[in-house]
Amino acid sequence: MKISFTSLLVPMLVAAIGCTQGTPGGPGTTDTNVKKPAFGQTDDTFNLSVPVMSSSIQQGAKTEATVGIKRAKNFDEDVTLKFANVPKGVTIDPESPVIKHGDTETKVTFTAGDEAPVGSFQVKVTGHPTKGGDAQVDFKLSVAAKDSFTLSVPTLSTSLKQGESQTVSIGISRDKTFDQDVALKFGDLPTGVSLKPASPVIKHGDSETQITLTGANDASLGNFAIKVTGHPSTGADASNELKLVVVKD
Repeated sequence: MKISFTSLLVPMLVAAIGCTQGTPGGPGTTDTNVKKPAFGQTDDTFNLSVPVMSSSIQQGAKTEATVGIKRAKNFDEDVTLKFANVPKGVTIDPESPVIKHGDTETKVTFTAGDEAPVGSFQVKVTGHPTKGGDAQVDFKLSVAAKDSFTLSVPTLSTSLKQGESQTVSIGISRDKTFDQDVALKFGDLPTGVSLKPASPVIKHGDSETQITLTGANDASLGNFAIKVTGHPSTGADASNELKLVVVKD
């Protein structure tokens, strides 16, 4: 059976056309007098293009992305972009960028707040020309968890006698990309109990730090929970509770 080159070419062209990322806009999409070609873009239309792969952004960070435009014959208008279905906590700058008639693309910056939801999202990008129909394309955005850490304290209560001192280790567990110094702050201590150093820091290369609790001769007796807060250079704090029992000498 003979297969002509033309019969092979048509499916290939259809497949190529099917790879278009969005729907076209411009006067050619609404003007019934514009002749639509068998393949390729209709005159006086445009298509928007965005990265094929998902753009990834981390909570508390930002990333830049490019939105391109492919213009057909006779289309030479400014196109204003609008974004919809943007995840809560994510902002876009500029909010309504314009691809000028002589340009082929524009750049936008996505910024994710610390509380932006983690996951994969499809942001709808609409291109509005000076006249004619709008074009649309879906922009894939992935929000990842920010660099983070957790604090660890002794599992059992730390026992401290009146008039004595006790050394306690405060540990840190870091995500693989978290490498910051973390300053520690302690909540209200029992009356008569002091802490050294008063404001310890777990350095970026360390896995723990040690503190010394000292009880005065008349320190308050009882069971206490002391809140330990870790404050990094950037990003959110982490906290844990240090259990302390003050007993008689």
